[in-house]
Order: sequence, then C-alpha cells, then structure tokens
Amino acid sequence: MKKGILIFIAGVMLSGLGLSQSWKTAPLEFYGGISGLHYFGDIGGTASESSLLGIKDINFSKIRPGFTLGARYQIMKPLNLRVSYSLGTLSQSDLNSRNDNRNFAFKTLINEFTIGAEYYIIPESNENYHYSIMQVRGGLRHYRQPFSLYVTVNAGALLFNVTPQESLAVSPNFDESKSFAIALPLGIGFKYAIMPQISIGSELLLHLTTTNLLDGYDSQYSKFNDIFYSLNIKINYKIQKTKRRNVGIPRRKLF
Repeated sequence: MKKGILIFIAGVMLSGLGLSQSWKTAPLEFYGGISGLHYFGDIGGTASESSLLGIKDINFSKIRPGFTLGARYQIMKPLNLRVSYSLGTLSQSDLNSRNDNRNFAFKTLINEFTIGAEYYIIPESNENYHYSIMQVRGGLRHYRQPFSLYVTVNAGALLFNVTPQESLAVSPNFDESKSFAIALPLGIGFKYAIMPQISIGSELLLHLTTTNLLDGYDSQYSKFNDIFYSLNIKINYKIQKTKRRNVGIPRRKLF
C-alpha cells in the first residue's frame, strides 16, 4: 500500500516537472509580419495650437507600410531575448497643419536593426488547455493557453535616407548629412496560439531616436528628437529541439 502511494506521488511530481519545463523543448521562435508606421516631428501635425499630447497630430492618411522579421529565444519562463529587423517608410507633409504655408513634405526609407528583451505579464501557460481532435489514433491533443501578453524594450541601429518634397527640397534648412541614429523601440504586444507551434500576434512600439533629421529638416526651434510609432501584425512559429512529433507540447491523459 505504502509502495503504491509513493509511486503515485513520484508520478505526479515527475508529471508536474515535465509540464513546467516543457517550454525548454521549443524555446526558439521565428516571426515575420507587416507594419504600419507613423512619424511625429517638425513637419506636419495638427492645425490647432493644442495637440492634446500628440493625439491631434495623428494623421491616418500618413501611415506608411513596412515589414518586420525576427527571432526570440526563451531563456526562462517569463523572459525572452529577441533580435529584429524592420524596413519601412515614413512620410509627412505640412498640408492642413499649422505650418500649411511652409509647404514642406518628405519621405524617408528606414532600416532598423535591434536586439532586446520581452517580459511576459501573461505568459504562455501550461495550466489551461485547448483540445483539438486532429487524429483519431492520437486521440485528443492539447496545447498551451492561447493568449499571452508582454512588454518589450529594445535598442539598435537606425539607417535612414530622406527624400525631400515640395518646398523642403530648396529650403536652406534641409539637411541630408545624417543617415544613422540609435533607435530605442519600447512597447507592448500579445500573441494568440492557433496551433501548438503557430501563433498570431500584434505589437505596438514607440521608436525613440537620437536624431532630429528623420525628416531632413534642421531648425533652431526644434527642441526634441524625432519619433515614430509602428503597429506590427505578426505570425510566429516555434522551432522544436527534437524531430519527435508534438514534443514540447504538454500532454496529459484525460482519464
């Protein structure tokens, strides 16, 4: 009787250990997606004197496309390291802004290379399961809690190339001497698992920079460096360490 109880307790402990460490069999994840980019700086903005902390400066017609690629590696349960590459375009003009008469406009091609970390406020969990009858022979398969939420901090290099438009091209304040800056993307994101190894997600990032020349406009009245936001829609794919099917996906018997 005692021997049976000991075997049962040992089995429960080993099962729990296997579930808690299951993420170690699939710690590497690749992702890619599309982006929408919005610039905030010395060109464009609202026509009113008050911008309501930048809210009025948002111009949906000036959101420009981009894409992002990257990889993340889970070093412990709530923490990932990641590398990212992003390519996109920033654009803005003085049309319908408080500087409408100035008639400046620009387009800037950006390349951003960053490394950073993700901390999961709501981590991918092994405790809540979603079952799917995918194979009759294999029975019910289940995978981690589908929803996860994280914050991210990154730093890296920003390469940019400005194309002046309208009156900016002939302005004495146009400066194309700079093409490199440091970028500090900060933000929040979430993922939703649609399959054990595949998830979709969205991420909103504020990109702080060390330059005031993303728009090519240099003015003595400029007090702050340029920034831009990106909204990224991603597809994520986990790479398992073993070729065995569904390894890294928590398993348990229903009965």
